[in-house]
Amino acid sequence: MTSYKDDGIGLDGTETDFEDLLEQASSLSKEEAAFELLDCSRYGELDAVRAILDKHGSDMTGGSSANFVDSADTEESTALHKASGNGHAKVCRLLLARGASHNGNSSGNTPLHWAAANGHDKVVQLILEEPRLKGNIDVLTKNSSGRSSLTEGFSSSNTKVVGILLEHESAAEERLIGGVKKDEENADDNVIDEDGPVDKSDEIGSGACAVHEFNFRRIETGEDNESKLPSTNGEAKTILVRELPIAHADDPFGSKAEEDTTGLGIWCASLVAARWMSSEEIASRFKGKTVMELGAGCGVPGLAVAYYSNASSILLTDLNPATVENMQYNIDLNKDRVEMHGFDNWCERVRADTINWIDRSTWPAEKLDVIICSDCIYQADIVPMLKGVVSGLLKPGGSFFYTCPESGRDGLPEFIQAMSEKGMELVKKSIACDLYRQNPLSSGDDEDCFLHFHELSSTIYELYEFRRCH
Repeated sequence: MTSYKDDGIGLDGTETDFEDLLEQASSLSKEEAAFELLDCSRYGELDAVRAILDKHGSDMTGGSSANFVDSADTEESTALHKASGNGHAKVCRLLLARGASHNGNSSGNTPLHWAAANGHDKVVQLILEEPRLKGNIDVLTKNSSGRSSLTEGFSSSNTKVVGILLEHESAAEERLIGGVKKDEENADDNVIDEDGPVDKSDEIGSGACAVHEFNFRRIETGEDNESKLPSTNGEAKTILVRELPIAHADDPFGSKAEEDTTGLGIWCASLVAARWMSSEEIASRFKGKTVMELGAGCGVPGLAVAYYSNASSILLTDLNPATVENMQYNIDLNKDRVEMHGFDNWCERVRADTINWIDRSTWPAEKLDVIICSDCIYQADIVPMLKGVVSGLLKPGGSFFYTCPESGRDGLPEFIQAMSEKGMELVKKSIACDLYRQNPLSSGDDEDCFLHFHELSSTIYELYEFRRCH
């Protein structure tokens, strides 16, 4: 006789198979069962989750006051987080029926944050309609990156998710217009684009901040392109990147290098570089390598390396304090999104730091396998500084990838000549293919792409690869 009790959610498999799962669950220690609960919830294995809860969910774990159903990983993400972020509605229903709490993890993200960010409208509705949670959910509550579930919903580009969130009692009109959460205040004024919301809560200089959602393996046309930028094979598909208004726009370079605020914005050459770094040909070469981005600005190419390759570590570097702070913000902004897709130790693997190209005391102690850089030469006196830091930090046999517009940059010919001398070899020079200049916004909205990055498709970009000989 089966041990399965019909609760209206059902089984995915047969009752006989479920009996086998119960037997397997019985052999697990409490610690093993908690790990399996998280893993099975992440992958939507409904019957396994049920069996584990049936065998281990009736008492407390490890002397803790938390219920077994709320077992969490090292980042305090629960089974409900895992199931919600991956859109497993039936598993979410089961977990909620078994008393799962709706708490924030160590980054302040709730299961609702994750469901909204990934556009899972059925899960969003399940959570908001759960009677046991009524009165305890606020769609305007921010995580540690300053983003609410509603903000994440707008970023998902799923209008149904946004509608469900806006209908919730915690999104009452007086709260939206009353300044309780500035980044959700007046959605029309916020210019919430398909590629992500404009965040008014942080301002440096004049104008509003913008959070863009990129997919650097997004392909618009043709089978010919698919071999160059293959599918993500289960990897997280999109990257969120915040750019800030460039302070002192009338003189963004300042009188000293540390006053240069140009890195607060996203430059089109960095988008081309991110496409290049994400290509199968280049990304496959980063496996197990240490990678650093110089003059990283918002960190777009470096984040692409982290997403689309198996590099062992990625260091994003710049000099201006506000720029470095924004790079760290962008690392943190993607933490939960990538870790729910199986990326471990994101914040240990990807770091932001300050480097002064002419001050060796600020350089990393260990030399790097790969250095990347985009559009950092705009006047001739920068050439020896960039050549010096690349030569000083690159291991023998290491690679340096540089992306820039074909023309319009004072000092570029001198830089290419200098980089081809004294221990460095120009391995390859090429023109960026049309694919690398395609719209990288995950939404595919060409109007938004033109609005923010109008030079991307109209400019010719060059790609350089150098190798340190000795």
